[in-house]
Parts: sequence; structure tokens; C-alpha cells
Amino acid sequence: MTFPEALKSLAERAHITLPERRAQRDDGGQKEKLYEVCQVAADLYHGLLLSGAGAEARAYLAKRQISEAIIREFKLGWAPNEWRALFDQMVRKKYPEALLKQAALIQQSPKGNYYDTFRGRLMFPIQNLQNKVIAFGGRLIADQEGPKYLNSPETPIFFKRRELFGLNLAKKFINREWPTLILVEGYMDFLALYQHGFKNAVATLGTALGDDHVRLMRRFVEEVIVVYDGDKAGEAASLRGLEILLEGGMQVKLVSLPKGEDPDDFLNKHGNDAFAALLKNAKDFFDYKLQALLARYPRQDALGLSKISREMFETFLKVKNTVMLSEYFKRLSRALQVDENSLRTEYSHLNKPSGPSRERPQEKAPEPEKTKPVPEELLLLVLMAEVPPFCDRVCEELKDSDFRMPASRELFEYLRQMSDQGKKCTLSGLLNRISDATYREQLVAVMASLDETAEREKILADCIGKIKQGCMAGRLEELRRMIQTGESGGDEVKVRAATQEYQELLKRSRETKKGE
Repeated sequence: MTFPEALKSLAERAHITLPERRAQRDDGGQKEKLYEVCQVAADLYHGLLLSGAGAEARAYLAKRQISEAIIREFKLGWAPNEWRALFDQMVRKKYPEALLKQAALIQQSPKGNYYDTFRGRLMFPIQNLQNKVIAFGGRLIADQEGPKYLNSPETPIFFKRRELFGLNLAKKFINREWPTLILVEGYMDFLALYQHGFKNAVATLGTALGDDHVRLMRRFVEEVIVVYDGDKAGEAASLRGLEILLEGGMQVKLVSLPKGEDPDDFLNKHGNDAFAALLKNAKDFFDYKLQALLARYPRQDALGLSKISREMFETFLKVKNTVMLSEYFKRLSRALQVDENSLRTEYSHLNKPSGPSRERPQEKAPEPEKTKPVPEELLLLVLMAEVPPFCDRVCEELKDSDFRMPASRELFEYLRQMSDQGKKCTLSGLLNRISDATYREQLVAVMASLDETAEREKILADCIGKIKQGCMAGRLEELRRMIQTGESGGDEVKVRAATQEYQELLKRSRETKKGE
């Protein structure tokens, strides 16, 4: 098979349009319009904060000791407590109502009337890694109805589980000798850290940490220092929420502030040196959790020891590093004064897989990278290696888990790291990282074939769309199984949650197909 034939075969199997069909990008430039309208909204909110209308909000920021320089750098804004303050201005600028609604800047009542999403709130523009405004967070500063913090709902350019506030700036200030991120919970805490010189800080967006957050942080660091306010320190639910960092292979340390203080309070009261000392002496997750458990359960009796060891074992199950796990067993043995072998025996019972799998031999799962190469993945990776600017775009749209083939996931991660470090990847360097001969041959065929066409932009867009469709199809199947399991087990909450996600995802999938 010739190289052009190989490309044509791969593209046909993936239902990917090759260059002879000249067309615009799948979204027709819709995302760029959303970026534009969000930026214009950010400028309007910022102007309102600096005007007479924002006097109350400026007074609040002054009370919280947020400087004017920070206000301007982050383009903080003010949404007046009016129903259509932003809407009226955007309409005067000729932006269509449908676009404003899609960007979640406005909402629509059951009667069809439009009104602003954010009213009476201090506004925090949320930017992606490319410094584009994609959404907003709003904080109430006066006594009025509604949650204290309100974030934009998800849109075609904003996914809460894939974003961290301030990461677009923090990535520039990561110390290469001690690559770490400081994780806090709120916008104000983030601004306080940044203003005091701790610029490698990020904040969550009102959601629990998820796999996407972990993968996002791991692009830049392997260690995270979590700063808790004094009221949350040691809470079991908070600690469990952080174990996802361990599952993702990250090193986790924690700082606990004095009771009743948050990072903002501590910095303004005690200063930079005191906070830097807290970071330097941050406790390893193991020590932090063990200390919390020792304060909660008595170590003097067997029941207390059992509860402590069991809860620590739950953490051990999340640790990927075997050397670290071995050290944790030794430290737990010393702390509880229990024989290490006894702890390991008990842990092995907890860690033993259950189910009737021993009864019959397991069928070997097919190796997709050897038997069924995924065409759209091969094409996409070649384009990322060949055209460096494509890397940022692809990394914004996809994550490593979106790829079906393990070899593709590894190459995607490698290309992403090279891009983050500002290094160029050669095609020969890419091939040298592939051990599977079949996969390498297919990739070589695509490389050579692409040299004969100039319509890379269209092929890239088609590949991204195809991979996204595959991910949605996989998630829909997973949700169907969850619904069936929940119904058979009488778990109404699980069924309701899975059904809602299924319906929303199915709608998105159909809309994506219509746009192709």
C-alpha cells in the first residue's frame, strides 16, 4: 500500500473528510465568537467597577486589602444589582441574544424574557491557559438572596472540571527547582496569595477536585500544597476529596491555618514570612491524615486502632508509588506500635479483588494498538508533531484519557509536555518513542501522506470531532449500565443522577453530529 493509499484508507475508516472537500471549521468560528463576547463582558464589568456604580464593590475590596494593581491585572468587575444592566449594553453592541445566552451571560425566563446571569456581584473573569476569558465567578458583597459564590454554568468553551482559576498565570511562576502548586478554595484567597508574592497558586471553581484537575496540574508539577482554612482542617470529607491527587500519582502536602482564619486573614495578619514558613513545613498527606485520625479515635483500645488502620488503608489503596507505600507502612507501624507484617496482612485482605473471577479463566482483552489502530488518533498526533501551534488547540479540546489506544495516550502526553516546555518535537523523535511495529508503520504512512496535502486545519478539526464523539459514545454506554444497575438495586438517587447526565450528554452528542 502506498502512503497516499494508507492515508485515504485511514481517513475513510474514521469518516474523516480529506482536503478535496473545502469547508470551514466544524463550529463555524462559534468558539471564537464566545471568546469575544466573554472578553467584551469582562471589559464592561471592569469599567463598571471603576465607575461610580462600583463604589460599594471597591470599598469591599479595599476592606479586604486588595490593591488597585491587582484589580486591574485580573480585570475584576462589578455586576450591578439590576436585571438587564449587561444585557442592554451587549445588545447595543449588536451581539445577538442567542450568543449571549450560549455564553451563559444571560438567562431566559419561562415567559421568554432575558435577564443578566450575574446581579449585585463582584466579578472574577475566569481565563483558560491561553489567557482567554471563558466564564465568570461572582461573589455577593451585600445581604441579598442567592449563594455567596456563583459560577457560570458550563458552555461550549467552559468546563468546570477542566479549569483552575489562575493556572494561566501560575504556570509562569513555578520554581523549576521546587515545582509545586499551592491549591486554595476561593478567588479571594487566591488573590491574597498572588498579591503577597505567592504566584504559583491556583483555586478550584466551586467543584470538588476531579481527574481532569489532576491531569491538568500534572502537566506542570508533581507536588501540590493544599492550604486549608482552620475551620476545615481534618474534616474527613475534605481529606477524602484530596485522595484523588494521590490516585493521579501526585505528591500531596497540607497546610492547616489557625482556626477561624483563611489564607487571606493569615497573610494580612502575620505576613509573608510566616506563610512561607507554613509552606516549608507543610505536612505530607500521610502525616496530616494520621494526626487527624489520632485526634478522632483512641489509640489505646483495639477498636480505635482498627478504625485508624482501616482509614489509613483506604489512602494506601490510592498511592501509586510502591516505594512511598512501603515507607507509609513503616511509619504507620511506628505510630500505632503495631507489627508491620500484621498491618500488611490486614491490608492484603482489604486489597484483595473480590468476585467469582477465579472460577473461570479471564479472556484476554484485545490490544487495540496492535489489532485495531484508531485512524483519527494517528492523524491528530502527526499534526500535533508537525505543526506546533496545533498542540495548544488540541490540548484545550482533548485530554489523554480521550484517546482509546495506550500508545496514543503516551504520545499525546509527550507532545503536550514538549509544548509546555517550549520545545519542538521532531517526527523522528516521535517515532523513536513507539515500541509497537504496527502502530509505528501506520504513523509513518500518515506522516508521508500528509506532506502531499495542505488542508491540515480541516483534517485536525475532523479528528478532534471524531475523538470527542467516541468519548461521548463510551460515556453514554457507561451511563446506561449505571442506570440499569441503579434500577435493579433500587438506588433512585443514582438512577436520577445518571439519567440526567445521560440526557444532557445525548443532547450534546446529537447537536455535535448535526454540526458536522
